[in-house]
Amino acid sequence: MVVNCPSSLVFSLVPGPRVTDDHLKACASLFSSNYGVWSSTVSPPLKPHFRVKMSPSKLKEQCFSDPEHSMLALCTVDNVIVGHAFATVWNYNGSDICWITQLVVSPDYRRRGIATTLLHMLPGPGFNCAVFGLASSHPAACLALFKRAYANARKLDLNFIKEHGQKIIDTTNVSYLKGTQLRGTLFEGAAPAGAVSCVFTDFHVDHSEPLRARKSWEDRHDLIWPLGALPAGHEFFCIAANHRPNGG
Repeated sequence: MVVNCPSSLVFSLVPGPRVTDDHLKACASLFSSNYGVWSSTVSPPLKPHFRVKMSPSKLKEQCFSDPEHSMLALCTVDNVIVGHAFATVWNYNGSDICWITQLVVSPDYRRRGIATTLLHMLPGPGFNCAVFGLASSHPAACLALFKRAYANARKLDLNFIKEHGQKIIDTTNVSYLKGTQLRGTLFEGAAPAGAVSCVFTDFHVDHSEPLRARKSWEDRHDLIWPLGALPAGHEFFCIAANHRPNGG
């Protein structure tokens, strides 16, 4: 499926079996050039403030290990990938869950709705997912996920996250989620200060830019970010019921 959009943006959906090594190489390059930098809490041999990088083989292992149940949404400009989203689907609670395993948009093309458009393409024809999920340190990715599920971040259903979070972790086929610990007041009594819904993935990306984005959202809406604070090595744990299960 290919969709042409204004400003020379072209969106396409690639089913898992048709994702090539060239796709993985290009997406790994986009991630490595644009995702972020390591924080001061990272352990050697990784170095603080150096770019977070990912090889095509690691990308395949972490985000695309089950091609038959995975897919890739792309945004290109002049045949160059400027945004991508990987997703995988598995059965949960009698229906399907669509988990966004990676979402990246080049800084030059952010604030154009690309992330939201990419997620609205997923998981693609033939699926009717009841739940969408994502783990990310960046509020923008979380907001795009909530929009995909037609959920309102300002009135987020935290009880849904509390009820289904651990069950989703227990059934996931995503390697970087298996066996991880959910943290925050939704899941434990002695939660890290200010944390509401996050997961310890031991991913020590620098949080400076995500914190600025969170504050901007809070100032704009005069609300507290619903997922709370983000301790080092954690990512926000975002899940939402699909509010239009038969229409998107």
